[in-house]
Amino acid sequence: MKNLIKQDYKAKTTSFFLLKEGEKIDQKYISFLKKSYSKNKKDIRLCLHKNPKAKHHDMIILQQRKNFYTPHKHLKKGETYHIIQGSMACVLLNNSGKITKVCRLKKNEIFRTPLNIFHTMLPITKYVIYHESKTGPFLKKNDSIYPKWGKKLISDKRLIEKFKKTIYKHIN
Repeated sequence: MKNLIKQDYKAKTTSFFLLKEGEKIDQKYISFLKKSYSKNKKDIRLCLHKNPKAKHHDMIILQQRKNFYTPHKHLKKGETYHIIQGSMACVLLNNSGKITKVCRLKKNEIFRTPLNIFHTMLPITKYVIYHESKTGPFLKKNDSIYPKWGKKLISDKRLIEKFKKTIYKHIN
């Protein structure tokens, strides 16, 4: 794998970039993500674009059920999720934090988040592997807008568990 990818040590989560464009993403890359997860128990992503400044971003992402992903929105970007393995809930919320839509995605299903709508992803299986596609470049602090009500949510584990239970009820 070392001759095919390079690690981005500046990234917030464990991230790798392909060394060459035009590579077929097959089982060896998925196995790499799963082995890395088994070893480190951390989320991991494989970026198919050249660097964070690229105008279009495609990533293969492994996220864990045990984690919580803060609701956020993008003013000028939507995101498309295509499930490769496992399942996850895509959750849309209004500006007050009220859940407006919950969509359960399984292997080979696709969901696109609307512009300027708060959303989060919630892995349903132990981990989920999916392809995320969106407009670049990555703008760090200016890329996502986090709601004021989100700060209270992420600072209270009981609220997070209550939120997750609400989502699981929607999908079962």
